[in-house]
Amino acid sequence: MTGAAGGIGSAIARALAGQGADVVLLDAAAHVGTVATDLGGLAVCGDLTDPAITDAAVGLALERHGRLDMLVNAAGIQLRVPGVDVRDEDWERLLSVNLTAAYRLCRAAAPALVQTRGSIVNITSLSADRAVAGIVPYGATKAALSQLTKGLAVELGPEGVRVNAVAPGYIETPMTAEVLGQEDFRTRVLGRIPLRRLADGDDVADAVGFLLSDAARYVTGVVLPVDGGYSIT
Repeated sequence: MTGAAGGIGSAIARALAGQGADVVLLDAAAHVGTVATDLGGLAVCGDLTDPAITDAAVGLALERHGRLDMLVNAAGIQLRVPGVDVRDEDWERLLSVNLTAAYRLCRAAAPALVQTRGSIVNITSLSADRAVAGIVPYGATKAALSQLTKGLAVELGPEGVRVNAVAPGYIETPMTAEVLGQEDFRTRVLGRIPLRRLADGDDVADAVGFLLSDAARYVTGVVLPVDGGYSIT
């Protein structure tokens, strides 16, 4: 899985390892090694935009374990700036990390997942289908990832591979700390969430675990909101 050193990613990694999975964790942050060690897993530290790194992660999983049963694309970066003010290099970086890297890993992992009739879960966002000012390019990349999820579900379904996504709402993570730390904004958000609380990484991890498990054996092509009901208000 990617993004394994982040708030959501590390929670997913812990949950999967706790269920007995042998995890291979990929992240650009150096402390991914510590996360992997704590979970008895393997770490690959590197830039997701480098094809050699993503290929190495898939190769390591196959070399050490002889099979690949699941792939989780949890890595993502965000840029808070008006959409028309985004520089080309920042736009390309968002695309590379949030979309291209996920696609590349799906492509690299697909042959092995076909052999095990495995499963893919991508982490998208509530902003994939809701326009949110200030993060327009981020929302565009996540919308594309949702569509990639559905398309691959159609293509890989006949091979027994399920492809789903989880779309978190407002989660307490370092990425959202800046906006959720603003009292007025936080109050407005909580007022729109029927469950009247923000989510944490474990809320997302449990949903991912379900979609990867045999309990979701007839579920594919789904983008599952994990937002406390925010998207219906």
